[in-house]
Amino acid sequence: MDKTEEAIKENIKKAKGGSQNAFSNLLDTFWNDVYSFQLIRTKNENDAEDITIRTFSKAFDKIDTYDDAYEFKTWLITISKNLHVDLIRKRKRSLLDGMSSHGDDAKKILDETPS
Repeated sequence: MDKTEEAIKENIKKAKGGSQNAFSNLLDTFWNDVYSFQLIRTKNENDAEDITIRTFSKAFDKIDTYDDAYEFKTWLITISKNLHVDLIRKRKRSLLDGMSSHGDDAKKILDETPS
């Protein structure tokens, strides 16, 4: 194990203990990986940044569930991917809701027209 891997494992251990500084170090280490992953997926800088911020927020909240049998980066990317899928579902749902309400308006207009 090289020094970088050791430092990451030490930061994870400290972050699990509640160290904000250790978590900040992890954020600095992995931010570009998560952001780049999302930028490729979303093709939108604002969405990529938003999802990346939410990824680290969720990771910090759930750090105690991290299993060190897996790479930390892989865990973060998985969280990030799931947040992106949730965002897509939410947008589809609101798009469909918007379309169905406009469909009702169209039916009302059509019903009110003289035949």
